[in-house]
Amino acid sequence: MLPFENVSEPLPPDPPGGIAGALGTLRHALADPLSAAGLKLELLGRRLAAVPDEGTSLADRVRGTKGDLAVAGRLIDLLPRLATIAGEASVDASIGELCRAAGVPLEESAASCTHILLKRLASADALRTVVGFVRSVDPDGRPPRAQAETGPARVSLSIDSPGRLVETNLDRLFQLPRGGVQGEELFLARASIEADGGRLLLVEREGRLVAAFSWPRPATGESGAPA
Repeated sequence: MLPFENVSEPLPPDPPGGIAGALGTLRHALADPLSAAGLKLELLGRRLAAVPDEGTSLADRVRGTKGDLAVAGRLIDLLPRLATIAGEASVDASIGELCRAAGVPLEESAASCTHILLKRLASADALRTVVGFVRSVDPDGRPPRAQAETGPARVSLSIDSPGRLVETNLDRLFQLPRGGVQGEELFLARASIEADGGRLLLVEREGRLVAAFSWPRPATGESGAPA
């Protein structure tokens, strides 16, 4: 994933057969040999399971390797979704339009009307994923609150919940591999936002879990609508 200091500029439009095509090709290239290796380990694991106690240690190692291959398979399956993100064109949209597309309530304000360039479908999916995660921290509490702000160079959107996480390193929630699908979805959400030069962080402020989005504001004449 790109470090934050390298994501201030949106990626150029993906040409035919560009990043999206390369990711699709890579997925097919990796998946076939991985499936063959998994089948061989499955047969080996069954044979070792029938061996007396002296084979237990080796059987455990094979099971561990099979688990690693399963994780690798999940990561490979993310490549088509990353290709879809990379292949979507960035369009002009306001923060308010993005929130409405994602079904996230946002009070109308000057900041909510600020226009940015973003991958509309991927960004809306990312917003829904993050709101669902923030809501899961305190499912019985009030709905997460969304608030937009505009600065001279960037526009931001914060979504907060009164709930708190046991996890102290919140950035680790975006890292792969993780045990569940939720980590993969958060990884894809961040990838969607960063594809337009945006940033996505989970932070704790005054005892509240806050999802902080931000995007660069287009230069004058770069967007069809006023910034």
